[in-house]
Amino acid sequence: MRLEFISDYRSPYSYLANIKLKTLGVSIDHKPLDIVAVMKLVNNQPSPMCPPKARYAGLDAGRWAKLYGARFSPNRPLLGAMGAGKFDGSLLSRAALAAQEIGIFDRVNDAIFEAVWAGDDDLVTDQGRSTFLRTRGVSVEDLWQLASAPKIVQLQVQQAKEAADRGVFGVPTFFVDDEMFFGNDRLGFVEARLQGKSFDGAVI
Repeated sequence: MRLEFISDYRSPYSYLANIKLKTLGVSIDHKPLDIVAVMKLVNNQPSPMCPPKARYAGLDAGRWAKLYGARFSPNRPLLGAMGAGKFDGSLLSRAALAAQEIGIFDRVNDAIFEAVWAGDDDLVTDQGRSTFLRTRGVSVEDLWQLASAPKIVQLQVQQAKEAADRGVFGVPTFFVDDEMFFGNDRLGFVEARLQGKSFDGAVI
């Protein structure tokens, strides 16, 4: 079966799912995207638009991180910049798309998730992003330039439309073949489906 993982680096639950999926021992088709663009297409809103929901999500994600034995220390300067509208959140997803193009996705994917949700790297300034790559052992200095290439920008737009057309409204979202599951807390269903089981344990 084919497992697709649709994520956005601004999502703590995508960070958690990225950790948990590694334990399933299956091949993953990663699809990093700009979830805000998808939400606009489907008339949804990000959690920060609702402060009580955002506060709860932070607490809840911390509980899940403890359950997974994962580090969870949100990058306060970075997330603060995002909240102030100074940070281009879609850039991180485009960097991941560029990394897929040049064959270094796994390193870049994990590094970005860790920087946002378990680190203090400067991903806002040009110098900070370059330093971030060097400290993570990524030698492609022009990754951020590649991320802004017209080809990658258009790919991001295309993926957002495709995701919306498939019913995606938030992240993390998973597809096992064509069956959709939403949320880090649905990974039990994902694992059952990958094992060819229905949710009552019967073989499909």
